[in-house]
Amino acid sequence: MKSMTMRSRASLMGGTRRFEDGIVAVPMYRVVPLLLSWLRLTQRRWSVAVIAQALVLSGVMLFSATLYAVVPAPNNFVLIRGGEFTMGSPESEVGRDAAKAVYKQFGIDYSETQHQVRLSNFYISKYSVTVSEFRSFVEATGYRTDAEKGGGSWIWNDSGAVKKAGVNWRHGVSGSVRPASEDNHPVIHVSWNDAVAYGEWMSKKSGKTYRLPTEAEREYACRAGTTTPFNTGNNLTTDQANYDGNYPYNGNPKGVYRLNTVPVNSFSPNVWGLYTMHGNVAEWCSDWFGGRYYDECKESGTVSNPAGPATGSYRVLRGGSWLNYAGDCRSAFRNFYTPDYRRDGIGFRLVFVP
Repeated sequence: MKSMTMRSRASLMGGTRRFEDGIVAVPMYRVVPLLLSWLRLTQRRWSVAVIAQALVLSGVMLFSATLYAVVPAPNNFVLIRGGEFTMGSPESEVGRDAAKAVYKQFGIDYSETQHQVRLSNFYISKYSVTVSEFRSFVEATGYRTDAEKGGGSWIWNDSGAVKKAGVNWRHGVSGSVRPASEDNHPVIHVSWNDAVAYGEWMSKKSGKTYRLPTEAEREYACRAGTTTPFNTGNNLTTDQANYDGNYPYNGNPKGVYRLNTVPVNSFSPNVWGLYTMHGNVAEWCSDWFGGRYYDECKESGTVSNPAGPATGSYRVLRGGSWLNYAGDCRSAFRNFYTPDYRRDGIGFRLVFVP
């Protein structure tokens, strides 16, 4: 199953405030009453200097009331305002039945059942973790990945997915050592265990918490307020994402097949400023995979900050990769592997917890 299924499974902007990279713009409808009250109490005359002083004071009053907190986010992390959204896909969405049928062949009851989810605010990286960033982690800690300890990693070739000895995070999709020109590509051949270890290293050196996103956070961030199969609408072209363009979505025209990853800042970001949320590499999530977990959530009504089943055998992957079909890059598409699994189409990005 491991060697087959990756291929065959083959608004923030509309809110009253904008958060980006830890900077908060205070809603004027809350600042103005405070400003006017301060002016009345102090019986100040209107002037530029007085108004400026009042705005500063109003900001202090607002934040001291803990209505919002200004948190300096790390570079390249975006604050995603929480909210409620419909997770999963409608029964009519093209690709949903095909995914279910593939999983059924392996005895897995797969579901994308729509259900309501409410999320708190979270920060997420604009980009997948790069080769360069992962190298810094290895050099600082001496960490050995599951690929290095377990005899290599899986690559895709004309024979399908095969495990190749000696392949690890230093290597590209063909199993050759990556050139320096690919340092800004997403790191691949990393397991869920490796991704968690990287987050723990980031947490230890910063004194803050870094972790993998939950499956719900990853879909919410990917959708960026959309309800269509992709955050680009009802289709995803190879001008918008990196996947196998020989297999476009829903009968649309074919595109290019790059046969490789691309830099993490390729293509246009979604409207929340996040890059390559569709394609390039499938990204690990923190959750255990539960085939019917969505149905359990739906029965519970609106669920808040779901973290997946309490136990399981597989961890969730989201987003699709350079070697997947377009349908496997849908916002709702779910993939999964064992925590020690690694291959040429798997990477990760982190969430920052202030």
